[in-house]
Amino acid sequence: MTTALQDDLRVQYGIADARADISRITADLASSGIPTAPHVVTKLARRLNSDAQAVRETAAELSSSQRSGLRALPELLPLVPSIAAEFDRLELSARDRFVLLIASLCAEAGTDLLMEAAQVDSPHRVAESVGEYLTLSRGQYSFKDARLSVWIGHAEPRTAVMRAHERLHQAHLDQGDAAHAAWHLARSAVERVAEVAPHLTAAAREMHECGQADLAFIVAVEAAEHATGAVRDEACLVAGAAAVAAGCFEDGVDRLGSLFPHGDAEHRRQALGSMLIAETCVRGTVPVLDPSEHRPPTTDARHWSAWARTAGLAAMMCAERGEISGMRVWLAELRDADLRAGAQGEIRDAVVALCWMLTGDQGEVETLSRGPFAGGVVGALRTAVGGDIERALQMLGRAQSGLLNEVDPLIAGFEHSPLMGAYLAVTETLLHFWRGDIGAARECLLAASVDLPIAMPFAGLGTTLAHRLDIMFLGAPGVLPQVLRATLPAGIRVDNLVDHSLRAYLDGAHEQAATNLRIWHDRGAPQPALSVPGLDEVGPLVLGARVEPPELAKARELRHRIRKIPEASWRHERDAVAEAARGLNSSFCRARVEAMLGSVSAVHEDLSAGRRHLRAARSLFEESGALAWRSVVDVKIDRLAMQQQASEGIVTAPINVIGDADASENSWYVWSEVLTERELEVAMRVVRGLTNNEIAAELDVSVRTVEVHVSRVFNALAVRNRVELTVLAHRTGQYL
Repeated sequence: MTTALQDDLRVQYGIADARADISRITADLASSGIPTAPHVVTKLARRLNSDAQAVRETAAELSSSQRSGLRALPELLPLVPSIAAEFDRLELSARDRFVLLIASLCAEAGTDLLMEAAQVDSPHRVAESVGEYLTLSRGQYSFKDARLSVWIGHAEPRTAVMRAHERLHQAHLDQGDAAHAAWHLARSAVERVAEVAPHLTAAAREMHECGQADLAFIVAVEAAEHATGAVRDEACLVAGAAAVAAGCFEDGVDRLGSLFPHGDAEHRRQALGSMLIAETCVRGTVPVLDPSEHRPPTTDARHWSAWARTAGLAAMMCAERGEISGMRVWLAELRDADLRAGAQGEIRDAVVALCWMLTGDQGEVETLSRGPFAGGVVGALRTAVGGDIERALQMLGRAQSGLLNEVDPLIAGFEHSPLMGAYLAVTETLLHFWRGDIGAARECLLAASVDLPIAMPFAGLGTTLAHRLDIMFLGAPGVLPQVLRATLPAGIRVDNLVDHSLRAYLDGAHEQAATNLRIWHDRGAPQPALSVPGLDEVGPLVLGARVEPPELAKARELRHRIRKIPEASWRHERDAVAEAARGLNSSFCRARVEAMLGSVSAVHEDLSAGRRHLRAARSLFEESGALAWRSVVDVKIDRLAMQQQASEGIVTAPINVIGDADASENSWYVWSEVLTERELEVAMRVVRGLTNNEIAAELDVSVRTVEVHVSRVFNALAVRNRVELTVLAHRTGQYL
C-alpha cells in the first residue's frame, strides 16, 4: 500500500484526526498539571465525545493512579461542570429520560432489546422519542453525544436506575441471555444475590480471555460483591487477572491480595503469577518469596503447569530488573515444575532463553514455542540479537496477526490483553530502532500509546524508547515521553542522564554532554536490559557486552576505534574504518560513524575528507529519520564550507587565550574524539593560557602528571607546542 493511499484512508476514516485529538488533549492535560497516560486519555475521549474541556475537568477529578492507568476508571464518570452546563436545561419527558437511561445502561445491546426494556413497540417510536439523541442504524444504536450518557446517569435517581436494570434483566431473560440477565439482576439488587456470581464470573473470564480486560474487571468485581467463600475467591482471581491484563496493577494488587492469606490454597497458587507481576510493577522490585511454600501439594500435571508459569513469570520479572540471584532461584523452580508437568520444555525453554538473553548471555537454548509472548516476543528478540532483524520483525508481525489464536504456554489467558499488546508494540519499536529506522520506531510507539500501557513492559523500556527517539527526531522530548515518565509507577525508575547527554550533544553543548556521561559512568552506566542506542561520541568509553544485534556492536567498536586513532596512522586507519562502515546495513549506525570520521578529519585539517564524510552522514541520518542529528551535521557542513572559502593566514605571534566561548566548546567536542577525559581537561587549560603549575593546582595532581598529559595531547593532535595547540583550538572553533 502506498504512503499516499495510507494517508487518504487515514483522513477518510478519521484515524489521523483521532490520534491528533488524543495528542492535543494529552498535551493540554500535561500543561495543566494533570498528566494523564495517553491510553487513559483515549478511554476518556471515547466516553466524552472527544470534548477537551470535559476530559480536562474529568481528569482533574480522578486520582493520580487512575490518570496513570494503574487503577480502572470509574464505571460512571463524574458529572463535571461542562457536561452539566450542556444538558441541565434539556427538556425531556419522564418517559424519554427513562428510555435514554436504559440506553446508557446497555450500550452493547441492539435496538430490539432497547425497545423491549423500554416497552416501545417499534424502532419508529424510538426514533420519534429520542432520535434526536441516539443514532439508530441496522438494529444497533449509539449516543450521538457520549457525554449525555454520563449526564443521564447522574440526573436520574437511584430508584430509576434500579428499575431500568430490572427491565433489562427481564429483557435479557426473554432473549435467553443468562450472563447479561445476571449482570442487570445484580445491579438492580438491594441485597446480595448469590446465584448471579457464577454467571458473572464465567462471563468475566470469557471477556478477559478475549482481550476485553476493562469490562472483565468490572463484571468480576460485581460478581465478588455478591459471592462468598470459594465463589468469591474465584471472582477475585478473575478480577485481579483482568486488572493486570489491562495494566491496572494497583487494582490487581488489591483484588489478588484479598486471596492472601485467607483464600483457599488453590486460588492462591493460581493468583500468585499475576500477583507477582502487579506487585513488581507497582513496587519496582520482585517480591521475595520462598517457592517451597507455594508448590502444589499434588502430582496433578495441571497444577504443576500453572506453577511452572508462575515460576517463569517471576524469573522473567527478575531478569528485566537485573535481579540475577532471584532469577536463578526461580529458573531452578521452573525447570523442576516443567518436568513434573510433563511440558517437555514448552514453558521452560522460552523463559530460560529470555532470561539469559536479558542478562547478557544468549546461551544455546532452542526455542520452538508458540503464542504471542513465548513464540513472538522471545523468538523475535533472540532472532534480532542473532543478527536477523528483518526475520525478527516478520515473526513479530505473525504474533500480532489477528488471524492466529495460539495459546501461549507462558501467559495462557493473557494472549489478547492490552498488556500483551504493549509488550508486542515495545518490542516492535525496539526492533525498528535496532534496524536504524528512527522514524518508523517513533511512529510505532506513538500509534501504540493511544490504546496500550506502553510504559510498563521490560521495566519501563517504553518510556526510555520514547525519550530517546524524540530526542533523535525532534532534538528534545515531546509530550509522549514527558507524560509517560510523569505517570510511571514510583517503583519503576528510568535513568535519564544519557538522554540529557544526547540532548546537550545535539544542542552543541558537548562539554556538558561529556560531563553528564561521566557522571552516568561513575554510577555504573545503568541501562535497560535490552540495549537502547545512546551516545558514545563524547565522554568515557563504556565497554562490555550488551543485548543488541551484532551490527550495533560493530558500529560502536568503529566509533571507539576512531576516537583512539593516533595522528601518525590517521589516514590509513580512517580509510579502513570507512571501508568497514560501508558494510553496515543500518543507515543510522553508518551515519554516526561517517559523522565522526568527518569531524575528526576536520581536526586533522583534511577538510575535503571531512566534507565528504559529513555529507554521507547527512544523507544517512535523513534516511533513518534521525532529523535532529541531521541538523547537527548540516551546521558542521556549513562551517567546513566557510573554512575552505577563507584564506589561510600565517600566525606570527602567540595567541595566549581563546576568548570565543563557542571555539572553546567546539574544541572540547572535536578533541574528545581523540583525547581521554583527563587529557581534555589539561588541553583546555593550556588553551586558556595556564601554566603546568597552575593546571596541576586546579586539577589537584602533580606537575609531572600534567607534563605527561600535555605530551600526550601534543602527540594526539600533531602539534609541537602550546602555541600550535592554541592556534588549532582557534581554527577548530571556526568550522565546528
